[in-house]
Amino acid sequence: MTDTDCVQKIDIALKQQIDQIRLHCRHTSSSHAFPSLYLWKNHLDLSILLQENFFAVKYGRDGDHSWFFPCGDEEECYDFVCRGMQEQSFSLSYLRECDVSWLNSRFPDQWLLEHTDDSDEYICDIAEYTGLTGSKFSEIRRKIRKLDKMYQIRSAPVSDANINDVMSVVSKWYEVPHNVGEHGFRDEEIAEEVFRHWEELDISGVITYADAVPTSVFAGFPLCGDTIDIVVGKSVPGAPKGMVYYALRECLKQYEGQYVYCNHEEDLGIPGIRQMKNSLCPVTKNLTWKAVLK
Repeated sequence: MTDTDCVQKIDIALKQQIDQIRLHCRHTSSSHAFPSLYLWKNHLDLSILLQENFFAVKYGRDGDHSWFFPCGDEEECYDFVCRGMQEQSFSLSYLRECDVSWLNSRFPDQWLLEHTDDSDEYICDIAEYTGLTGSKFSEIRRKIRKLDKMYQIRSAPVSDANINDVMSVVSKWYEVPHNVGEHGFRDEEIAEEVFRHWEELDISGVITYADAVPTSVFAGFPLCGDTIDIVVGKSVPGAPKGMVYYALRECLKQYEGQYVYCNHEEDLGIPGIRQMKNSLCPVTKNLTWKAVLK
């Protein structure tokens, strides 16, 4: 029986076990977090090989023998890679820098490695962004001041009382065409899934209104002890210019003192998203690689 024969669906019931394994081995990238896997499972054709102290995600969209880099007990990861190397088309995606070093150390001279910059994750300092001090934030400060002059803006935590307003922002965002990423990736219906399961996935967020009109919503989930992952950021078509920066700041204010960093996830290779995420002045990135057998 192969590892592929033993995979199972990524179901809410697996959340605690998967997150325990990930946090135990200090894997802090968004790619392997349970909410990310659950939300993208259909779009990327994901399933999971799950054991007591180890998991590997089968990446069906990338091929019959494609997987995310395994997570968990080191020797179980080693055994998994050994088995996979028996398949000619075996590949591993979403490697961190430490995974690249480990792979080259345990299996030297056997891999072609490609930096997948469209999957790099943008990491920002929460206090730095909410404070918006210094010249690098001057343009964002200007946009926020202008919005405060032109509109009456208020924000509220996402709750059962305003979830219909949240869903209206999301549905309106999807009404207009959006760019597709380098590998055909797009987040169609991901935000809707977030708010259908926001309580089970431990997601919290903020909805922002301009002149009493639901305009933007941002939401995230705990990634590790010091980092929140911003999984959703949407504004209605025709939202006031700069509202995305205003609404993000309102969202991050709720995490001040509890988390140090926010992970803004990858840009999917879409130029507009890449430009926007770079404008947030990330303090670092989680770099990612893909490994293919030579």
